[in-house]
Amino acid sequence: MAANLARGTASGGKAALSDDELAEFREIFNLVDQDKGGTISKAELKQLMNTLGLRPSQQELNAMVDEIDADGSGEIDFEEFVIVMSRKVQTTYTPEQVKAAFKIFEKTAPAGFVTMEVLEHALTTYGADKLSLADARDLLSQIEPDESGLINYAEFVDMMTSG
Repeated sequence: MAANLARGTASGGKAALSDDELAEFREIFNLVDQDKGGTISKAELKQLMNTLGLRPSQQELNAMVDEIDADGSGEIDFEEFVIVMSRKVQTTYTPEQVKAAFKIFEKTAPAGFVTMEVLEHALTTYGADKLSLADARDLLSQIEPDESGLINYAEFVDMMTSG
């Protein structure tokens, strides 16, 4: 199955996934599959959505699973999960996408700002292209925080998306 996923799927997977991408998808899948049953149930999907601050109705959950569940089992297996996730994988991001991701890390900083520490943690912890601590610090050294030590994420987005 993994070799099939890496090459794309018989159902028309577009891009081959790297071993790192498959490993990251497996890690995410395993986090959501809390009972370790090998599938993501509607209850597990609902818990994930709630954790993300989304509150889908049962009807919305059913529609999501129905859209993803290619084999009609009522649950999402790893191959179905990878097919959906691989549609979402992009190598470039729009400024709007970066801003939306950045908002997750605002924590206690004022809206539109984040601390250097939180951003450093995000850069070294999340995503397929996690940075080493040295690389994250090198990137962050190019950013000038304000007098409170905060980073304006509009400026950060401009820096990251202007090539």
